[in-house]
Amino acid sequence: MNMQVTHAEAHNEPFHALEAEQALIAAVLHDNKAYGLVRARIAPEHFFEPLHARLWVAIGEDIDAGREASCFSLVPRFRDDAAMKELGGVRYICSLFLNVITTVNAPGYADKIVEVWRQRESARLAQDLAEAIAAGDTGEAAEITSAMQRLNQADAGGSDKTESAGAAARKTIEVLSEAYRTGGAGNSHARSGLADLSKLIGGWRRGRLYILAGRPGMGKSTFALSAALATAANGHAAMFCALEMGKDELTTMALCSLAWSVSGRVEYREVSPDAVAEAGFVENDEAVHREMPRLEALPLFFSDKGGLTVADIRARAEACARHLEARGKRLEVLFIDHIGLIKATSAYAGNKVAETEEISTALKLLARELDCAVIGLSQLSRQVESRVDKRPNLSDLRWSGAIEQDADVVMFVYREANYLSKREDDPDKEAVRRQRLEVVRNKIEVIVEKNRGGPTGTVDLFCDIACAVIRDLDRNRRDMP
Repeated sequence: MNMQVTHAEAHNEPFHALEAEQALIAAVLHDNKAYGLVRARIAPEHFFEPLHARLWVAIGEDIDAGREASCFSLVPRFRDDAAMKELGGVRYICSLFLNVITTVNAPGYADKIVEVWRQRESARLAQDLAEAIAAGDTGEAAEITSAMQRLNQADAGGSDKTESAGAAARKTIEVLSEAYRTGGAGNSHARSGLADLSKLIGGWRRGRLYILAGRPGMGKSTFALSAALATAANGHAAMFCALEMGKDELTTMALCSLAWSVSGRVEYREVSPDAVAEAGFVENDEAVHREMPRLEALPLFFSDKGGLTVADIRARAEACARHLEARGKRLEVLFIDHIGLIKATSAYAGNKVAETEEISTALKLLARELDCAVIGLSQLSRQVESRVDKRPNLSDLRWSGAIEQDADVVMFVYREANYLSKREDDPDKEAVRRQRLEVVRNKIEVIVEKNRGGPTGTVDLFCDIACAVIRDLDRNRRDMP
């Protein structure tokens, strides 16, 4: 009746969470601190796979003894384990470690394992009760019924996923009261510095995944960097993870953006090493140097290493968060440019759709577990170019619908001026092109196509792409806060 089911036979058992078990073990091996987050909520008997239960015990023994639990500490102890050999030997442990997506959701993995264990136990007890009743054993039936009641009570009392409507309402009122008291977005939002956009999406909300998508040349990176500067200027700590650009280029763009004003501008190409011999370089260089103290004072951090996995990004974000915490601040917004360059694990090698789904889900978990807003930039498919109206929509998101599903907010950037850069051979068409270009040259549209719990729509903003500048369209609000 209580016969153990092996890993290989799991498909015949309806109640198991093998993937969550693997993810939890991998998360703790990757970062032993995750063990402390879950040890009180999960026990070895909750694991479906007996080998996983033994691995969990061994991990706990190492950590409790003050040793590091790792692949190296487990391999000698399980080299001759029969179940381990059945699953491919000690390489199985190494594969778990190498395929870890994120360690920040260890509590979620543990909750899933315990939830499925309860389902499994309920089914087992129901079967035992039916057999006891059929055998006429009233004493056994009473004991099983009591066990079922205890299991149900533990399920109802131990879950932290539900709360009364009244308790939820009190929390909501407290958040609103705090926002009113502080005259801002409250503790759950970071002000974006773009008033017109904030009216629509309400700033950057912690725990949410924002996707900013567009075709090449539309200004995604410029928008993200300018938004990061404005967010930091409003006192909210932000991290910009650039998987394509280097920190030198980012810094130059940031200085040019800060130096910009309605009456003066410096293009970042004009302060590059290639422009040293050009006229006006000294004046431009002095203009951006004057902004150095201002940039240094902002709670803004750059990371420019390419080829990172989500786990790598998480580690860098956590390090940044610890640095901020030591100074009495917290990481509120994480910009990632762009998610198409995030390195997937080997689990779905070659399957771009599955890899994108994996990364999208991991970014959503990252936002929740780090309790910060994550803004991920994304490329769009080429099908946009084949339409007369080239404004993008949700179906243009590249590779997968998972991005649309996981994101709390999906925004597209569109610049008509980008499509008006090519001269027309026909004089009449060329005159029309020039006239229209003058109208839209400094205009960028942010199209909010998905906004969980809020309105959608289009916001027109001012842009000066060559200076890395995005501002409100209102001339009186164009200067950086």
